Amino acid sequence: TNTLRRVVMFKLDFITSILHLPERSLRLIKDNTFILTLPVVLHKCPHCNKPTTRIHSYRNQPVKSVFLFKTNYSLIYRKRRYFCNQCLKPFSELNNFISRYQRMSKATIDALVNEHGFLSSSTDIARRFNISTTTVQRIFKHIVPDSNKLSSAISIDEFKGNAGAKFQVVINDLVNYNCLNIIEDRSPDILYAKILEYPLAERLKVRHVSIDLSPAFKKMVEECFPNAKIAADKFHTVRMANDALDTIRKELQNTLPKEQRKYFKRSKYLLLSREKNLKTDNDRTALQIMLNYSDKLSAAYALKEAYFNIMDSKDSKEFTACLKQFQLAVEKQELKPFQKLLKTTIRWKSEIIHAIATGYNNGFTEGCNTTIKNLKRICYSFRSFVNFKRRIIFLLNNPDRKNQRKHRDSIGFCA
Repeated sequence: TNTLRRVVMFKLDFITSILHLPERSLRLIKDNTFILTLPVVLHKCPHCNKPTTRIHSYRNQPVKSVFLFKTNYSLIYRKRRYFCNQCLKPFSELNNFISRYQRMSKATIDALVNEHGFLSSSTDIARRFNISTTTVQRIFKHIVPDSNKLSSAISIDEFKGNAGAKFQVVINDLVNYNCLNIIEDRSPDILYAKILEYPLAERLKVRHVSIDLSPAFKKMVEECFPNAKIAADKFHTVRMANDALDTIRKELQNTLPKEQRKYFKRSKYLLLSREKNLKTDNDRTALQIMLNYSDKLSAAYALKEAYFNIMDSKDSKEFTACLKQFQLAVEKQELKPFQKLLKTTIRWKSEIIHAIATGYNNGFTEGCNTTIKNLKRICYSFRSFVNFKRRIIFLLNNPDRKNQRKHRDSIGFCA
């Protein structure tokens, strides 16, 4: 019928356009099979470089195409072999849609590789493309090369892995917001060896390194990045203030009757939230009830709020003044968790000030760590660290996924 003919012609035109084929190179035969035949053109012999149009033979080659997945159509490439009159050797014709020794079109391989840029397991990708998981992994392993480039600002952090060592290390670019490297172990020997694999010229380019309050990372940065200043991630210090307050809360909670213990545990978010972020009168009233239970808890809460104010400082002068006031308050109250917090802050004072002055922190890196955690969950862990590393870098650096996150952020959704 005319309708069926129009549908067939549309499919032919669509595939021809997508694969960038010459016109009338496709035809549909029985059993829903497309036959692809390229026009005869002048070819140069790859052996002697002499031109020829003499045909030697044809060979039918099935081609997997992403545009025909989940349909009852198949594609066969009628590959032509030319014959050279000069050196008497046959050779295959050139084409722009399938590589040598491949049964998948280039567009299909590109689509398969791009699927790794989203949170999806190799098994799911294989199911969608109707191929084996082994084939997916074999194709993907040739895609992502290691990079030995660094930027002027980087972050270094550890995360819990499950391929090899218990903890791995991620290095991120804080200028372009890309993942630069994954190191298989946080142990000093391996960490130093991998960092020193970067050329000295690259390490000299690094001016700022954001880390958590890790003495091991601090020592490594000082020794391996001569021109870099350390920015201590202030969100880790803020978390230490919350931990100090929570320690006091638990001490008080253990002395209370059962019902009050439950209330304190359920309502701990009121203590850990900043006072200015409590939006309702009910929350503020509930907080005051908790603080009235103990002068010690009330003092700890005031110290926590004072510490948050330190981290709101705009420059080193304001930071130093606020820290001095905080030190006097801690010495007056004599609360051990906050005394420990004060010592840590003084020890990391210059690094925290540098973080405040430059704005560098591990926020992007913590988001990457969450993505890595989700990838491990979806893929049911990884046995090979090489595959794990390759997948993480490709996922975190996927521009399409970044654009999707920006779009969700712009319309008010969580990325």
